[in-house]
Amino acid sequence: MAYSIVTTILAASGNPALTTLAAAKTELSISATDTSNDAWLTQAINQVSSGIRRYCKRPFAPEQIQDVFDVEQDAYPWQTPGGFPQLELSRWPVLQVASVIQTLAVGVTPLTQTLVAGIDYRLDALTGRLLRLNPFTGAVTRWEAEPVTVIHTSGYGAFVQEMDAVPGAAPYQVTVAQAAVFSCDSGVAYASGTSLTPVSSAPAKGQYSVNPATGLYSFNAADAGQDLTFSYATVAIPDDLVEMCLRMITSRFQSKDRDPALIMQDTPGVGTQRWWFGGSPGQKGAFPPDIEAALDDYRVPTLA
Repeated sequence: MAYSIVTTILAASGNPALTTLAAAKTELSISATDTSNDAWLTQAINQVSSGIRRYCKRPFAPEQIQDVFDVEQDAYPWQTPGGFPQLELSRWPVLQVASVIQTLAVGVTPLTQTLVAGIDYRLDALTGRLLRLNPFTGAVTRWEAEPVTVIHTSGYGAFVQEMDAVPGAAPYQVTVAQAAVFSCDSGVAYASGTSLTPVSSAPAKGQYSVNPATGLYSFNAADAGQDLTFSYATVAIPDDLVEMCLRMITSRFQSKDRDPALIMQDTPGVGTQRWWFGGSPGQKGAFPPDIEAALDDYRVPTLA
Protein backbone atom coordinates (compact mmCIF):
# COMPACT_ATOMS: atom_id res chain seq x y z
CA MET A 1 0.00 0.00 0.00
CA ALA A 2 1.23 3.50 -0.80
CA TYR A 3 -0.01 7.06 -0.76
CA SER A 4 0.69 10.16 -2.81
CA ILE A 5 0.58 13.76 -1.64
CA VAL A 6 -0.36 16.83 -3.66
CA THR A 7 0.72 20.13 -2.10
CA THR A 8 -0.81 23.51 -2.93
CA ILE A 9 0.43 26.81 -1.52
CA LEU A 10 -2.66 28.75 -0.42
CA ALA A 11 -0.78 31.77 0.96
CA ALA A 12 2.87 32.25 0.05
CA SER A 13 5.35 33.98 2.29
CA GLY A 14 6.07 37.62 1.56
CA ASN A 15 9.37 37.35 3.42
CA PRO A 16 11.35 34.29 2.19
CA ALA A 17 14.85 35.73 2.85
CA LEU A 18 16.89 34.03 5.57
CA THR A 19 18.30 37.27 6.97
CA THR A 20 17.80 41.02 6.76
CA LEU A 21 19.69 43.92 5.27
CA ALA A 22 20.25 45.33 8.76
CA ALA A 23 21.76 42.05 9.98
CA ALA A 24 24.07 41.83 6.97
CA LYS A 25 25.31 45.40 7.51
CA THR A 26 25.95 44.69 11.18
CA GLU A 27 27.88 41.53 10.28
CA LEU A 28 30.05 43.51 7.85
CA SER A 29 30.47 46.49 10.21
CA ILE A 30 28.73 48.78 7.73
CA SER A 31 27.03 51.81 9.25
CA ALA A 32 23.24 51.79 9.12
CA THR A 33 23.40 55.20 7.45
CA ASP A 34 25.72 53.94 4.68
CA THR A 35 23.44 52.89 1.83
CA SER A 36 26.10 52.54 -0.85
CA ASN A 37 26.07 48.73 -0.64
CA ASP A 38 22.37 48.21 0.00
CA ALA A 39 21.48 47.13 -3.53
CA TRP A 40 24.33 44.60 -3.70
CA LEU A 41 23.59 43.23 -0.23
CA THR A 42 19.87 42.88 -0.93
CA GLN A 43 20.64 40.93 -4.10
CA ALA A 44 23.17 38.75 -2.26
CA ILE A 45 20.68 38.01 0.55
CA ASN A 46 18.07 36.87 -1.97
CA GLN A 47 20.56 34.79 -3.97
CA VAL A 48 22.13 33.05 -0.97
CA SER A 49 18.71 32.44 0.61
CA SER A 50 17.50 30.89 -2.62
CA GLY A 51 20.59 28.69 -2.83
CA ILE A 52 20.12 27.43 0.73
CA ARG A 53 16.43 26.72 0.14
CA ARG A 54 17.28 24.82 -3.04
CA TYR A 55 20.01 22.78 -1.33
CA CYS A 56 17.75 21.94 1.62
CA LYS A 57 14.84 21.28 -0.77
CA ARG A 58 12.43 23.27 1.35
CA PRO A 59 11.35 26.82 2.18
CA PHE A 60 11.73 28.02 5.75
CA ALA A 61 9.40 31.01 6.14
CA PRO A 62 5.83 30.06 7.14
CA GLU A 63 3.24 29.56 4.41
CA GLN A 64 -0.32 28.29 4.41
CA ILE A 65 -0.40 24.90 2.71
CA GLN A 66 -2.99 22.39 1.54
CA ASP A 67 -1.84 18.76 1.49
CA VAL A 68 -4.10 16.18 -0.14
CA PHE A 69 -3.22 12.56 0.68
CA ASP A 70 -4.54 9.90 -1.70
CA VAL A 71 -4.13 6.41 -0.29
CA GLU A 72 -3.89 3.54 -2.74
CA GLN A 73 -6.60 0.99 -2.03
CA ASP A 74 -5.65 -2.64 -1.48
CA ALA A 75 -6.96 -5.06 -4.07
CA TYR A 76 -8.14 -7.36 -1.28
CA PRO A 77 -8.72 -5.15 1.79
CA TRP A 78 -10.24 -8.03 3.76
CA GLN A 79 -6.91 -9.87 3.46
CA THR A 80 -4.58 -6.88 4.05
CA PRO A 81 -6.64 -4.46 6.11
CA GLY A 82 -5.49 -1.13 7.49
CA GLY A 83 -3.78 1.94 6.14
CA PHE A 84 -0.77 3.92 7.32
CA PRO A 85 0.49 4.42 10.88
CA GLN A 86 1.05 8.13 10.21
CA LEU A 87 0.75 10.84 7.57
CA GLU A 88 3.68 13.21 7.06
CA LEU A 89 2.84 16.78 6.05
CA SER A 90 4.89 18.45 3.34
CA ARG A 91 6.14 21.23 5.64
CA TRP A 92 7.27 21.44 9.23
CA PRO A 93 7.36 22.61 11.94
CA VAL A 94 3.58 23.04 11.96
CA LEU A 95 2.33 26.28 13.50
CA GLN A 96 -1.41 25.71 13.08
CA VAL A 97 -3.77 23.17 11.54
CA ALA A 98 -6.89 24.81 10.11
CA SER A 99 -8.66 21.59 9.15
CA VAL A 100 -8.25 17.86 8.60
CA ILE A 101 -10.99 16.44 6.37
CA GLN A 102 -11.34 12.80 5.41
CA THR A 103 -13.38 11.75 2.37
CA LEU A 104 -15.34 8.55 2.92
CA ALA A 105 -16.41 6.42 -0.02
CA VAL A 106 -19.94 5.62 1.17
CA GLY A 107 -22.38 4.69 -1.58
CA VAL A 108 -22.47 6.74 -4.76
CA THR A 109 -21.84 10.14 -3.16
CA PRO A 110 -18.66 10.44 -1.06
CA LEU A 111 -19.08 11.90 2.41
CA THR A 112 -16.64 14.22 4.14
CA GLN A 113 -15.77 14.04 7.81
CA THR A 114 -14.01 16.86 9.65
CA LEU A 115 -11.57 15.33 12.12
CA VAL A 116 -11.03 16.86 15.56
CA ALA A 117 -7.60 17.34 17.11
CA GLY A 118 -7.11 15.27 20.26
CA ILE A 119 -10.08 13.06 19.44
CA ASP A 120 -9.57 11.88 15.85
CA TYR A 121 -5.89 12.71 15.36
CA ARG A 122 -2.77 13.86 17.17
CA LEU A 123 -0.20 16.25 15.69
CA ASP A 124 3.56 16.13 16.17
CA ALA A 125 4.10 19.79 15.29
CA LEU A 126 7.90 19.60 15.21
CA THR A 127 8.04 16.87 12.57
CA GLY A 128 4.72 17.46 10.80
CA ARG A 129 3.38 13.97 11.51
CA LEU A 130 -0.32 13.21 11.98
CA LEU A 131 -1.28 10.17 14.05
CA ARG A 132 -4.76 8.67 13.76
CA LEU A 133 -6.64 8.17 17.02
CA ASN A 134 -9.47 5.81 17.76
CA PRO A 135 -12.23 8.30 18.73
CA PHE A 136 -13.74 5.83 21.20
CA THR A 137 -10.62 4.74 23.08
CA GLY A 138 -8.10 7.52 22.29
CA ALA A 139 -5.53 4.90 21.31
CA VAL A 140 -3.25 5.45 18.32
CA THR A 141 -4.42 3.43 15.33
CA ARG A 142 -3.85 3.42 11.57
CA TRP A 143 -5.17 5.85 8.97
CA GLU A 144 -7.91 4.38 6.83
CA ALA A 145 -7.29 3.99 3.11
CA GLU A 146 -9.34 7.10 2.34
CA PRO A 147 -8.29 10.54 0.96
CA VAL A 148 -7.34 13.13 3.59
CA THR A 149 -7.06 16.89 3.03
CA VAL A 150 -5.07 18.96 5.54
CA ILE A 151 -4.83 22.77 5.54
CA HIS A 152 -2.03 24.01 7.76
CA THR A 153 0.37 26.88 8.34
CA SER A 154 3.93 25.63 8.63
CA GLY A 155 7.47 27.03 8.76
CA TYR A 156 9.79 28.68 11.25
CA GLY A 157 7.98 31.39 13.17
CA ALA A 158 4.75 31.77 15.11
CA PHE A 159 1.00 31.68 14.51
CA VAL A 160 -0.70 34.91 15.60
CA GLN A 161 -4.32 35.91 16.14
CA GLU A 162 -5.27 39.48 16.96
CA MET A 163 -8.39 41.64 16.85
CA ASP A 164 -8.76 45.00 15.15
CA ALA A 165 -11.47 47.06 13.49
CA VAL A 166 -11.71 48.33 9.93
CA PRO A 167 -11.36 52.13 10.00
CA GLY A 168 -14.57 54.09 9.63
CA ALA A 169 -13.11 56.22 6.83
CA ALA A 170 -10.92 55.64 3.80
CA PRO A 171 -8.50 54.07 3.36
CA TYR A 172 -10.16 50.98 4.78
CA GLN A 173 -6.90 49.30 5.70
CA VAL A 174 -5.36 47.62 8.74
CA THR A 175 -1.67 46.95 9.34
CA VAL A 176 -1.27 44.07 11.77
CA ALA A 177 0.76 44.53 14.93
CA GLN A 178 3.65 42.28 13.84
CA ALA A 179 3.89 43.56 10.28
CA ALA A 180 7.69 43.83 10.52
CA VAL A 181 8.01 40.03 10.62
CA PHE A 182 4.81 39.17 8.69
CA SER A 183 5.13 36.01 6.62
CA CYS A 184 1.71 34.88 5.40
CA ASP A 185 -2.02 35.34 5.89
CA SER A 186 -4.08 32.56 7.47
CA GLY A 187 -7.52 34.16 7.32
CA VAL A 188 -9.75 36.99 8.55
CA ALA A 189 -13.09 36.51 10.32
CA TYR A 190 -15.94 38.69 11.60
CA ALA A 191 -16.69 38.74 15.33
CA SER A 192 -19.45 36.21 14.58
CA GLY A 193 -16.83 33.75 13.35
CA THR A 194 -17.83 33.98 9.68
CA SER A 195 -14.75 34.06 7.47
CA LEU A 196 -14.07 36.75 4.91
CA THR A 197 -12.92 35.68 1.45
CA PRO A 198 -9.37 36.55 0.34
CA VAL A 199 -8.99 38.16 -3.10
CA SER A 200 -5.98 39.53 -4.95
CA SER A 201 -7.28 43.11 -5.11
CA ALA A 202 -10.35 45.39 -5.04
CA PRO A 203 -12.22 43.54 -2.26
CA ALA A 204 -16.02 43.67 -2.14
CA LYS A 205 -18.07 43.39 1.06
CA GLY A 206 -17.06 40.26 2.91
CA GLN A 207 -13.71 40.13 1.11
CA TYR A 208 -10.18 41.32 1.82
CA SER A 209 -6.78 41.53 0.20
CA VAL A 210 -3.38 41.52 1.86
CA ASN A 211 0.13 42.58 0.91
CA PRO A 212 2.32 39.77 2.32
CA ALA A 213 5.43 41.94 2.07
CA THR A 214 4.02 44.57 4.46
CA GLY A 215 1.20 42.91 6.46
CA LEU A 216 -1.27 45.51 5.18
CA TYR A 217 -4.90 44.33 4.85
CA SER A 218 -7.43 46.15 2.66
CA PHE A 219 -11.24 46.02 2.90
CA ASN A 220 -14.34 47.36 1.22
CA ALA A 221 -16.09 50.50 2.50
CA ALA A 222 -19.14 48.35 3.29
CA ASP A 223 -17.09 46.66 6.06
CA ALA A 224 -16.07 49.96 7.72
CA GLY A 225 -16.15 49.69 11.51
CA GLN A 226 -16.35 45.91 11.57
CA ASP A 227 -14.49 44.11 14.36
CA LEU A 228 -12.29 41.42 12.84
CA THR A 229 -9.98 38.62 13.94
CA PHE A 230 -6.75 38.43 11.93
CA SER A 231 -4.86 35.14 11.72
CA TYR A 232 -1.36 35.18 10.27
CA ALA A 233 2.12 33.79 10.68
CA THR A 234 5.32 35.60 11.53
CA VAL A 235 8.78 34.48 10.48
CA ALA A 236 11.69 33.64 12.81
CA ILE A 237 14.52 31.88 11.00
CA PRO A 238 16.70 29.68 13.29
CA ASP A 239 19.92 31.40 14.34
CA ASP A 240 22.21 28.80 12.80
CA LEU A 241 20.55 29.19 9.39
CA VAL A 242 20.94 32.96 9.67
CA GLU A 243 24.61 32.47 10.52
CA MET A 244 25.24 30.24 7.48
CA CYS A 245 23.53 32.80 5.24
CA LEU A 246 25.59 35.66 6.68
CA ARG A 247 28.84 33.71 6.33
CA MET A 248 28.19 33.16 2.63
CA ILE A 249 27.30 36.84 2.13
CA THR A 250 30.43 37.94 4.02
CA SER A 251 32.63 35.72 1.86
CA ARG A 252 31.11 37.12 -1.33
CA PHE A 253 31.34 40.70 -0.09
CA GLN A 254 35.02 40.41 0.84
CA SER A 255 35.95 38.86 -2.50
CA LYS A 256 33.80 40.92 -4.85
CA ASP A 257 36.54 43.45 -5.68
CA ARG A 258 39.38 41.01 -6.28
CA ASP A 259 40.35 38.72 -9.12
CA PRO A 260 38.90 35.31 -8.23
CA ALA A 261 41.57 33.59 -10.37
CA LEU A 262 44.49 35.01 -8.36
CA ILE A 263 46.43 32.14 -6.79
CA MET A 264 49.43 34.05 -5.40
CA GLN A 265 50.66 37.61 -5.05
CA ASP A 266 54.12 38.19 -3.57
CA THR A 267 55.04 41.73 -2.51
CA PRO A 268 58.68 41.92 -1.34
CA GLY A 269 58.92 43.27 2.19
CA VAL A 270 55.13 43.18 2.62
CA GLY A 271 53.95 39.60 2.35
CA THR A 272 52.27 37.00 0.19
CA GLN A 273 48.60 36.55 -0.62
CA ARG A 274 46.97 33.41 -2.02
CA TRP A 275 43.37 32.86 -3.05
CA TRP A 276 41.64 29.59 -3.63
CA PHE A 277 40.55 29.20 -7.23
CA GLY A 278 36.99 27.91 -7.12
CA GLY A 279 35.71 26.29 -3.96
CA SER A 280 37.52 25.64 -0.72
CA PRO A 281 39.30 22.30 -0.08
CA GLY A 282 36.78 19.47 0.02
CA GLN A 283 34.00 21.58 -1.50
CA LYS A 284 31.83 19.67 -3.96
CA GLY A 285 28.94 22.08 -4.47
CA ALA A 286 27.99 25.68 -3.80
CA PHE A 287 28.83 25.56 -0.07
CA PRO A 288 32.06 24.94 1.85
CA PRO A 289 32.06 21.66 3.82
CA ASP A 290 31.43 23.28 7.23
CA ILE A 291 28.42 25.23 5.97
CA GLU A 292 27.11 22.23 4.03
CA ALA A 293 27.33 20.09 7.18
CA ALA A 294 25.30 22.65 9.13
CA LEU A 295 22.66 22.84 6.38
CA ASP A 296 22.35 19.06 6.24
CA ASP A 297 20.41 19.14 9.52
CA TYR A 298 17.64 20.99 7.65
CA ARG A 299 17.81 19.12 4.37
CA VAL A 300 14.85 17.03 3.28
CA PRO A 301 16.10 13.47 2.67
CA THR A 302 15.84 12.12 -0.85
CA LEU A 303 15.10 8.49 -1.61
CA ALA A 304 17.21 7.02 -4.40
